[in-house]
Amino acid sequence: MDTIKTGAEARSSLLVGVNKLANAIKGTLGPQARTVIIQNPMGMPVILNDGVTIARAITDPDPYVQMGIDLLKEVATEAQQRSGDGTTTATLIAQTLCNGSLSLMEDGVSPLDIRDGLKHYLEEAERFIRAQGIEYGSHGWTLEEVGTIAANNDPELGKIVSGAVEHVGIEGGVVIEKSPTSETYYIEKSGLEMSSGFAHPLMSNLPRNRCEYSDPMILTTTERIESFNVLVPALELAVKNNKPLVIFCPEYNNNMLQNLLVNVVQGKVSVCLVGVKGMAEQQQAWLEDISKLAGSHLYKTSIGETIFKLKEDGMGTCDSFHSSATTTSLTVKEMSDELENHIHVLISKMTSQQAASSDWYAEMIQNRLNRLRAGICTIYVGGASEIEQTETKERVDDAVNACRLALESGVVIGGGATLHRASFNIEDDTMVGRLFKDALTKPLDTIVENAGKNILPRYGGISDHDEGNTEYVCGKTGEYRCALEDGVLDPMQVVLNSLESAVSIAALVLMTDAAIIAPEQ
Repeated sequence: MDTIKTGAEARSSLLVGVNKLANAIKGTLGPQARTVIIQNPMGMPVILNDGVTIARAITDPDPYVQMGIDLLKEVATEAQQRSGDGTTTATLIAQTLCNGSLSLMEDGVSPLDIRDGLKHYLEEAERFIRAQGIEYGSHGWTLEEVGTIAANNDPELGKIVSGAVEHVGIEGGVVIEKSPTSETYYIEKSGLEMSSGFAHPLMSNLPRNRCEYSDPMILTTTERIESFNVLVPALELAVKNNKPLVIFCPEYNNNMLQNLLVNVVQGKVSVCLVGVKGMAEQQQAWLEDISKLAGSHLYKTSIGETIFKLKEDGMGTCDSFHSSATTTSLTVKEMSDELENHIHVLISKMTSQQAASSDWYAEMIQNRLNRLRAGICTIYVGGASEIEQTETKERVDDAVNACRLALESGVVIGGGATLHRASFNIEDDTMVGRLFKDALTKPLDTIVENAGKNILPRYGGISDHDEGNTEYVCGKTGEYRCALEDGVLDPMQVVLNSLESAVSIAALVLMTDAAIIAPEQ
């Protein structure tokens, strides 16, 4: 096989991979979504309709086709990381843009003109979508409606998820675990969530690039971890106690990380390294809060401490630990006396002279209090079998992310319908403009197609009587109905992130002029 393809031949192979992945997951969109069965070499097959998980399972023996698959996987992954939902929508839009862009190039249109046109129309569509946004608390919509839609129209899950999210608010966190019974429920716990994730995906031990541990050993330090040798004492303690190790630090050396990953891949130790984000004072604050929650000693370089000389009683723990590429949360069974005292210290700092003279400092302390008080809601997902539990857990995860984004940035009335409606707002009758409009209508087309209805070709998706931009095509009945009345609501940020991710990858594909297979090592 040739190790390089150029021009149209390279783009054509990429397109095969793009279409292979998109066609595999498009049936998972909408209220009449179908499921996909994925082989599990370690046990029973997995049955689910989660776009990003399905995407990660798709491969092709042709390395050039695989490149196209991997590019579209990136669309799904990016949408998942930014929103936690909207992966199938992003994939379908990207598929339409990729196919259409390469077709235009064959007709002689410059790829630079296509790329610039896509970015221009993206800005137009985003302005329209933002104008349709409805903030939480207005128009009478509820998080339960958002959760129900995101959980594939499951009202019971929608109620449970929205209840958990509303309980902790924006400052608190929500984690998902398998229930010891067949029931699904949530329990409030002490804990915190931070917007920093694991250092590398190889540290994940679950689908969707997630890392979950129960009762891990926790190490907290202000030290920049420069070498692998510095971690050896902590790793030896974890192996000795047969427990996973979680490390929180402000910074680390990438060469050290590579050595650590070798040990993880070889199965010598289960470890998750989390680099705390922010400026120095913010990092220090996070590390202090985590150490008080976990009951660990915070090793401070400012007083000459180093983790190379750590002691076992300097390690902490938690009830459960969850980490992804973007967030990390810890829960404990109950608030310790040390944590309560720490909260009292923070309260006293709110009345200090420094807080009175610095709004930034006062806001930082208030944020710390809010997240420690809000705690964590743990949703325990039940099911009649492990397969059912796994499928339900993925839907709950989508619903949690949707509810949290809706709480933060509001909703739009019907995600697919809003995108379709945005196409009417693009008036330029250029070839690129028509392509972009076609891509915007693709999600709604697919929702109705999955429902087995044949109304879009006759009516064009949205009727002429769409008063107030509230109409949508019901994916169950094929009828035109009021989305606001039916509670068909999607987080605005999910819709925006899906669109941005799709345009980003389409631009990369159309600008590709060669594809090269890396030599075997």
